[in-house]
Amino acid sequence: MKIKFKESLYSYIKYILFSYVIIASLRLVEMVLISFYYRCNGELGLSESFGLLYDVLICNVIALCCFPLFIVGFSLNRKIKRIIFYLLSFTGIIISFSILRYFLYQLTPLDIFIYKYSFNEILFTLQTSETNTISNLVIISILFVIGIISLNFLRKRNIPLKIQKFILIVILASLPLLFLLHSVCNLNKFSKNKTIYFITKSYKYFNSEQKNIDSDVTHCRKIFQGLYPSKQFLDPQYPLLYKTQQNNLLNSYFEKFDRAPNVVILIVEGLNDDFIHNYKGVMLMPFLNKLKDESLYWNKCFTLGERSFAAVPSILGGLPYGVKGFTLLDTLPKHVSLVSILHANNYYTSFYYGQGSWFHMKDRFFRYNNIDLIVDNVKFSKKYSKIIVGNDNFFWGYNDKDLFNQSFEVIDTLHKSKRLDIYFTGTSHSPFAINEDAYYTSKLNALKQNENEDFFNTYQKYLKSILFVNDALQAFFEEYKKRDDYKNTIFIITGDHPMTELPIDNSLKRYHVPLIIYSEKLKQANTFTNVVSHLDISETILSFLQNYNVTIPNERTSLGDYLISNDNQNKHFACMNDNREIVDYYSNGYYLSENTLYKVDSKLGISEVYNESKKASILTELNTFKTINLYTCLSNKIISDEIYNNELHNSKSNSLKSKK
Repeated sequence: MKIKFKESLYSYIKYILFSYVIIASLRLVEMVLISFYYRCNGELGLSESFGLLYDVLICNVIALCCFPLFIVGFSLNRKIKRIIFYLLSFTGIIISFSILRYFLYQLTPLDIFIYKYSFNEILFTLQTSETNTISNLVIISILFVIGIISLNFLRKRNIPLKIQKFILIVILASLPLLFLLHSVCNLNKFSKNKTIYFITKSYKYFNSEQKNIDSDVTHCRKIFQGLYPSKQFLDPQYPLLYKTQQNNLLNSYFEKFDRAPNVVILIVEGLNDDFIHNYKGVMLMPFLNKLKDESLYWNKCFTLGERSFAAVPSILGGLPYGVKGFTLLDTLPKHVSLVSILHANNYYTSFYYGQGSWFHMKDRFFRYNNIDLIVDNVKFSKKYSKIIVGNDNFFWGYNDKDLFNQSFEVIDTLHKSKRLDIYFTGTSHSPFAINEDAYYTSKLNALKQNENEDFFNTYQKYLKSILFVNDALQAFFEEYKKRDDYKNTIFIITGDHPMTELPIDNSLKRYHVPLIIYSEKLKQANTFTNVVSHLDISETILSFLQNYNVTIPNERTSLGDYLISNDNQNKHFACMNDNREIVDYYSNGYYLSENTLYKVDSKLGISEVYNESKKASILTELNTFKTINLYTCLSNKIISDEIYNNELHNSKSNSLKSKK
């Protein structure tokens, strides 16, 4: 028995050494690929070296825990053991490399993303990420060959007793060393073992307690409604329902329109507020920079989601977020939006999108809200060039210049009624495909500043797409100026979320987007410094349109308020991150992010605050919102059937009367 134990221990040490080779190879591949794609500086090597030490310690702890299993299986036939080990090793390499590929996509470790997105969304992401399947298979094959060679080499070699004892001592010391490492060091995203990180996050996700949303809804409703003292709430069963109030503050900035104005909403993919200012020493979007100075501009506007799933329902309805985004709910609860209300007021409503409107189920949302027309990538004229990406020749859609040109062709065929036109751009989204690549490469090179040259070289694919979008928007406005209805149109421009592929200053700025309202009827430009969000847009526009015989519901359900109000400091909103978790929350100058409390300064910088009572108060607000959010969405408690039918019917009837 003693001889068998020594023999198995000796064999096990060889397998541990083999694991070291694979771990080191994966770390080397990781460092080379990150350097290739992102041209990171010398600190990357230090981070990866530290990460390798961390990997070895984890490997030793796992090896210590698994040794009893190895003893049990040691008596198996050698050929069977070898096949099992090869299968486990090959599976481990594939999983680890796949997780690494995700990290290379955005320099963010994979966590619960995979559980929060549908299969179609994940497939869509893969098809547009320009992943080279052949190169991936080559790298995996090389890693596997390295493993086979190293294992055969170790099996034929005798390991001196001193080295065996040293390895055993290191393995036994790994557990306390790992605890020490965790207590004194904060691993950065490069040092972390991406596979272990994913497994840890997955374990926490599946073992987290699921809250009963119907428990204590009455108590949560009182806390939630107390955060909005200016709203007159109406029905305990519908926590979001309140009496509509007139707000004419926006109206004072405009000359009188001849008739009810057209409304054009431009949701620009990946539009970071930083892009419309001096960015890294250059002006990437000179047109939007100039336009904001001629407009009403909010420099502290926030989206409610780190991805585009949040933009449409937030902007158009101030709607709650559901489990994974409002439009992605299994069943849409009864609700109204800017689209359905203006449609009932005889506005012609349309949505223009260069990609597939099925993505994030935008088409279902718009159809529910009685939109008149959806123009997406299956309805473009054949004269526009399709964007085809990936090895599978995936049809992505059309660039933003073609999107705007196609929309003008459609609008010219419509009858001359008042319109709500909604655009969602896509060029500044993966795969970042643009026309005239050489021209925009030259344009970006001309903008480079010496001190930021490495940054521009590393992220040039994304920055070129921003230059392209700026030109597309400029061409859109230049063409619109030729139209008879230009002077009777209000333009609203915002981003769906900041571009996630570029570095950000802090976690709050993951949600910081510009908000611009422009019209020829503006009396004067103005920059507003109060904090607002996408939730406030529909409320503000509907209140403004009341001045032009637009009938809006007597009861509203928006989570937002008004962009301009007498109570600009009272602001509370939650944000849904990339993993569809609601863990980020802004409350009157404080920002809670993943259980850490920050104070927000005038430039949206954040500094950690150690105030347990304030933190507890804001945590209560966050948990209250989460309860109300799920209750209203999953229990169909946004608005009653009766109020929904009455309000839209009344809007339609009043619109027809005013038309006569």
